[in-house]
Amino acid sequence: MGSAGQRIITAGEILCLAGLTAGLQTTQKNEYNITVLRGFSISELILSPDEIDYTGIESPSAIVALDQEGVNRRRAMFDHLGKDTLVVQIADVEIPACTARIHGVDLKSLGIKKPDWALASLAVLAHQGQIVSLEMLTAALKLRFKGKILENSLDLIQKVASA
Repeated sequence: MGSAGQRIITAGEILCLAGLTAGLQTTQKNEYNITVLRGFSISELILSPDEIDYTGIESPSAIVALDQEGVNRRRAMFDHLGKDTLVVQIADVEIPACTARIHGVDLKSLGIKKPDWALASLAVLAHQGQIVSLEMLTAALKLRFKGKILENSLDLIQKVASA
């Protein structure tokens, strides 16, 4: 859950690729405004060892709250989160009261720019042992990017993983 310009959709694609490298089935459903660089951006993903028949998400395993606009758009979802759900909460983003496990992260203090927060959050998930491993994430980045972009992306996830 974020805002336009944070590369939410691309991070979702990378997470799906990471799942595919581990032999999982994946789906990605995106929601965003048609206005360029304005408004919310949300990517809902399912990674499963089983065939996926329904792409709706009733009880997510993890939520990444990168920006208030995305959280506001899915505010009602927080009412139904259980203690097994991990919420990665970026500093200064307020989330509704819920029973999920909250993991606060200040990516700005690590020197990570806002457009890179979505990718950095995947490294946070890997470090938390949630959804994706660092190996899966690295494999997905190598499939998706080449050259300098790949190099910068690998450096970013290493920076977050070692913080």
